[in-house]
Amino acid sequence: MTVAYPSESTPGAARDTITYRYVNYRPLVLTVFFVLGLAGVALVWNLVTGGEGPGVVFVVLWLSALAWNAYSFLFLIADEIGVIDGSILRWRCISSSHEIPLTDLKGIRTPLPPFGIGLKRIVVSNGPSPLLIANRGYREVVAMIVQFRPDLVIRNEWYDRLYERFAKSSVRWRRVEEPARGR
Repeated sequence: MTVAYPSESTPGAARDTITYRYVNYRPLVLTVFFVLGLAGVALVWNLVTGGEGPGVVFVVLWLSALAWNAYSFLFLIADEIGVIDGSILRWRCISSSHEIPLTDLKGIRTPLPPFGIGLKRIVVSNGPSPLLIANRGYREVVAMIVQFRPDLVIRNEWYDRLYERFAKSSVRWRRVEEPARGR
């Protein structure tokens, strides 16, 4: 993968932080889980009151899938990622944020290839490893990381390029302009 580096983001430039944010992610995720949560409550209510509808197995599977997806989207998938002072990788999920030295970053790869299409795991030597959605703008995020860690080899397989090409453009990675931190 050939990566173009933004010129204003070089180490030693006036900016201390380069940050990318996954635009429209939070409202979309919170809306979807609100609706799915209401459906889960309706399924449980229907089951408890003895109404006609899906059986116990379906309701248990629904609630299990809802819980697993809520955990993934709230705690594992990063919606903001940045490099601070060229030495710290910072990411934020909906419910948490983390920082690690950039030297602890071991790589970026697809989890469970090719079934993890559209996701990339940032492999960290010690600590949590966040997931990124490889939507439009993902290559700029990778370029930002490789700029400060040129020794990293980040593979971009055909299925990753295909996913990025056909992904919706309303939800994408976009660079966030932040003021330089005070010295």
